[in-house]
Amino acid sequence: MKVKVYRKFINTSNRLRVLLRPMAASDQDAVSEMFCQRASDEDVCFLKEDVRDPELIAGWFARLDYDRVVPLLALHGDRLVGDATLHRREGAGRHIGELRIYLTKEFRGVGLGMQLLQELVEIGREMGLHMLVAEVVSAELSVVKAFRKLGFVRHAEFDDYLMDVDGGLHDVSMMVLPLAARKEYLF
Repeated sequence: MKVKVYRKFINTSNRLRVLLRPMAASDQDAVSEMFCQRASDEDVCFLKEDVRDPELIAGWFARLDYDRVVPLLALHGDRLVGDATLHRREGAGRHIGELRIYLTKEFRGVGLGMQLLQELVEIGREMGLHMLVAEVVSAELSVVKAFRKLGFVRHAEFDDYLMDVDGGLHDVSMMVLPLAARKEYLF
């Protein structure tokens, strides 16, 4: 699959048509608007980066490299409603990809997240990755369940791993999906 030319229309469970496509340089204003203007503290409290920082967002566009990070956007009409990314690790972990996802409130619970994740799993396979990982807040049971439906297995749980904006601590599950057969060692 050529990421630059990837386009796919999908339907949500509430019958809305959504376009999935890679993020392009021309999307900076839409991404900034989704995160900086529409996202609440609650919406972004578990994300790894301060996505409401315009400088951070500008950096994403300055370093747009599909071999390193594959960002898929979800658009309903001309409105950006989701962002899912596959981050390829470097060095000794270059065979591992990390999945991250964000959906606007009105597009949660309608199957969009599952479809975005499925697309990233397929892209990871085509990139030749051996494993995909995701850090999921353990209390977010619907998110854990979605990853399990895709074949991810909880390999570890980290107590008090994330701190929200109010200082509350949250456990995180490390979800793993092997994409390649493991080597078996005989001793």
